[in-house]
Amino acid sequence: MSEQNNSHENNDYTFLREKITERPINKRKVFKQSLLTIALAVTFALVACFVFFFFEKGTLGNLDKAPEPEKIELKLLEPTEEILPENMLIEDEPEPEPVIEIPDNTEAIADAIAAYEPDIDDYQGIFNKMKAVAAESKKSMVTVTAIQDKTTWLNSSYENKTGTTGLIIEDNGTDLFILSDAGILSDSTEIVVTFPNTQECLATVKAIDSFTNYAILTVPLSELNDTTKSAMAYPTFANSQLSCKPGDIVIAIGDPLGYGSSIGYGMLTSTGNEINGIDHNYSLLTTDIYGSAEGSGILINRSGRVVGIIDQSYNRDENKNLVSAVGITELIKLIEDMCNDVSRPQMGVSVTNVSSTAMRFYNVPIGAYITDIQMDSPAMQGGIHKGDVITAMNDAVITSVLDYELEINECKPGDEVVVTVMRLNGETYIDMDIKVTLSE
Repeated sequence: MSEQNNSHENNDYTFLREKITERPINKRKVFKQSLLTIALAVTFALVACFVFFFFEKGTLGNLDKAPEPEKIELKLLEPTEEILPENMLIEDEPEPEPVIEIPDNTEAIADAIAAYEPDIDDYQGIFNKMKAVAAESKKSMVTVTAIQDKTTWLNSSYENKTGTTGLIIEDNGTDLFILSDAGILSDSTEIVVTFPNTQECLATVKAIDSFTNYAILTVPLSELNDTTKSAMAYPTFANSQLSCKPGDIVIAIGDPLGYGSSIGYGMLTSTGNEINGIDHNYSLLTTDIYGSAEGSGILINRSGRVVGIIDQSYNRDENKNLVSAVGITELIKLIEDMCNDVSRPQMGVSVTNVSSTAMRFYNVPIGAYITDIQMDSPAMQGGIHKGDVITAMNDAVITSVLDYELEINECKPGDEVVVTVMRLNGETYIDMDIKVTLSE
């Protein structure tokens, strides 16, 4: 009976019995999903790289990047402004003004002038005006102190400080540029610049010209406080070639007498002396101002414009204490190049103008006469000789030293130029074209 019941129960639950089997894998569907996942991953990676590049090199890079320094450009102020022809034309004829008869008081004026006796106050008044001009120009002067670590013969260390005058030149939005004598900077461990309001800042050497022995120093503008920025001033430069004549009043400021903040008044005694440099000549301005043989500073005219950089190294022994200066006109291009890290091309010759006497009696052709050649210079390697006369460069006619300087200033180190020279051959000059590769 029980077996029957069990059999019956088993039959009752047979409908619940089933076989569970695994679903078959759809390989095509899995392949598509894998491809989709890989594609999304690649797209995400590309987008991430693009975003990173954009922000790092673009937006974020520009935020961190310092502004591009401005190029230094110095301007020479001419003594007078040129009037253009079109400005001379008068479109409408003006109506004639009524003629007013003025009595002739010439004799009365002459008598009044003759009767006037100037006193010491009038004399002092003239100096007060010149002193005011000097005081304004002194705002562009600084004191440069070079500090060297020295050791005595007993092996004890001490600091040696040497000072000179520096001239603020200009700034490029990032750094302030200062012109200084490079002679005191050798072996210096620190260079300190003292501004008109006595703030002191550390300076670094940017460039040194080996011939003039001038240096350009830089001071970060961020180091200057507001008081210093308001106390200092940028100089203006006169055209020393056109505006300086013997007899003109000049003022020497800086350190012309051998001690700081000294000042001297006088006049120019000569302006035509020439300093023969390498590929560039400079003019020497001499004065009757008695100063120090080691003096430094600047010469300014009555308007307070810089006409020269005081440099006593070119004085003769009999005039070693009379203040002299190198004309600013010939220095402007050099100072600009030093501030802007421009490499100056060099041929390696010293030249001078051919005088009328040499042309008349010795038949020397007009051009830039070579007085000296540097050893192993591009000129010497190219075959140029001392005594040659440069008459052309790259088909540009050369009739003077100024023409030569203008032409070489247009070149760059590494340029190959064709120099046309006239060379003495017996009693006549022959024409020669010589190729020269300019160096730095």
